[in-house]
Amino acid sequence: MSTGETGDEPRVRRRQSLLTTGALASVLFGLCAYIIIGTAQTTSAAQAHSQALSVDGWFGEARGAIALEEVNARHYQVEPSVAVRMRYVQAANAADQALRKVTTVGVASAATDARRLLGEQSAYRGTTDRLLDMAADRDPNLTSFDRLSVTPAYYELQQDIDTVTRAYHASAQAQAAELRRAQVRMLIGTSVGFGLGFILVALIWRVVLGYQRRLAQHADVNEHLALHDALTGLPNRAMFHRRLTGALQRLRLAPGSHVALMILDLNGFKAVNDTLGHQAGDQLLAEAGRRLRASAREGDLVARLGGDEFAVLLPDVGGVPEATKVADRIAETLREDFLLDAGPAAVSGSIGVAVGPIHGVSEELIRHADAAMYRAKSSGGGVAVYDPEVDADTPDRMVLFGELRALLDAGDPEQQLVPYFQPQIRIADGTVTAVEALVRWRHPTRGLLMPGAFLPIAEARGLEIPLTYHMIDVAVAQAAAWQQAGAPLVVSVNVSPRCLLDPDFVLRVRAALDATGLAPGLLQVELTETSVMTEPERSREALRQVREYGVKVSIDDFGTGFSSLSQLKQLPADELKIDRTFVQELANDPDDVVLVRSAIDLAHNLGLSVVAEGVEELDALVLLGDLGCDLAQGFALSRPVPADELPKASVQAHRAAVAAWQRTGSRL
Repeated sequence: MSTGETGDEPRVRRRQSLLTTGALASVLFGLCAYIIIGTAQTTSAAQAHSQALSVDGWFGEARGAIALEEVNARHYQVEPSVAVRMRYVQAANAADQALRKVTTVGVASAATDARRLLGEQSAYRGTTDRLLDMAADRDPNLTSFDRLSVTPAYYELQQDIDTVTRAYHASAQAQAAELRRAQVRMLIGTSVGFGLGFILVALIWRVVLGYQRRLAQHADVNEHLALHDALTGLPNRAMFHRRLTGALQRLRLAPGSHVALMILDLNGFKAVNDTLGHQAGDQLLAEAGRRLRASAREGDLVARLGGDEFAVLLPDVGGVPEATKVADRIAETLREDFLLDAGPAAVSGSIGVAVGPIHGVSEELIRHADAAMYRAKSSGGGVAVYDPEVDADTPDRMVLFGELRALLDAGDPEQQLVPYFQPQIRIADGTVTAVEALVRWRHPTRGLLMPGAFLPIAEARGLEIPLTYHMIDVAVAQAAAWQQAGAPLVVSVNVSPRCLLDPDFVLRVRAALDATGLAPGLLQVELTETSVMTEPERSREALRQVREYGVKVSIDDFGTGFSSLSQLKQLPADELKIDRTFVQELANDPDDVVLVRSAIDLAHNLGLSVVAEGVEELDALVLLGDLGCDLAQGFALSRPVPADELPKASVQAHRAAVAAWQRTGSRL
């Protein structure tokens, strides 16, 4: 009996062991199966979440680009400029690119929606392109075409993409929720298995949790990449528009609050790319982004919109003074040299500032900040706050701007932009030795326009560089004709300050001389003493290069600027022009005599010849001769005249000078 009990115990133990082993094996098998299935579900959910995030991000990017496309299209109707059209094209291309990305992600429904939206976008872009062409041509059917074709197409496209974006945003949230639920299920299952197989389950737990963390990190990385610029690490255009929309909503709900927006463009960035290479350009952009973040306040958003264009959003600011203070700090930071691997580089920033609700309570702030930025750029850089009286052009100014831009883009085939020439006499003998070229516009319907009617428009809208190059070409061609006729004259051409910072300036001057065969010494570039103060090193280097080629350099409007004598000494110049404000009353104002004598002595001591402009009385001409002035020009001698009238005007100027000397009993 006892032997039987003893014999049964091993069997029981073996049976129990087998049961336990079977149970453990079942648990382990079930746990492994659970882990495998759960891992597959989690992976599937993570992949679906990643795809949903990508689709959501690209649809959101397309939505923002389409909105920006519409903004620039509206902006172009008001300001049909090349820069605005380029931004419109960039926005349209960005929308197309984002929608095409959706078609490659592998989500059939999303690809179908994207292809449909691409079709709508293509139709809208086609009608908008036609609208912009009509705007550029000032087509009287513009308004009706916009109302009947473009606006309905935009609203249909906007409604469709808004619906699609919301749907896939909700899908992304649902996928995120499913991912979280899958993670919870995994956690519960592994917890139960941990109680049954501590060591094995602990190892499995560690592996699973590590894998889950990697999946979550991967999802975070995907989301970060969708909303940030890869080069600088800054938020991209999509996040910028998302944050701007939120800030504007809070602005409308909180009376008395302010939101500031800055649009920033780097001056001189193209020169860095061209001279040091694109790798140096990328390094400069990354460093510029770091400086912007360091100069902005805590809570401000710094974003890269594309290329060398950045945006800074101040969601809570005290007003224009505080926003301007931040902008000035940013501009000052960017003026410091960039120490790149390829060598040092100097750039600066043009910053446009718009503050809501003062300058608007919608995304029109972008357009206003952009307009202010272009004004700052036309002034040589720095900070400009949106001013509706300056930045918002009247229809008449916009028409003139469009016509002037069309002339310059086409090379002025109708020869409407013509040079007038004002003689400069040598005071010692009354001989006309030089002329100053001054632009006039022979408008087909408005008649002869003086510079004051269109130069401010050109300077405010970035046309001063092509206008200057046009004047150099036509003036040099005329000077070459005089040279070939055996009557050479030195021709002075006024140069815009921004031309000195243009990498093509020296090449354009040399090309004009080489094309006509004009002796370089018969061309003189004329610039104000303050025009080199923005970036003096670059400006002086440009002047040195043209002077080494043989071109003369004249400093215009001397006495009205604020440059120091040390800066004047460093300028590579041949001539100094005394401003008309000191010459017009010279015969009646002893103080002007003292100032003019000092300027003449200073110029001669520096080895420069002296020209007095604004001579409106012959008594002033005689007095200038007594003071030792070299050349003179003004209405008392001759007004600016066309090239074919210059011989007659030169004779009259000579006779006027002779008459002045004879009347005073002096001899030439």
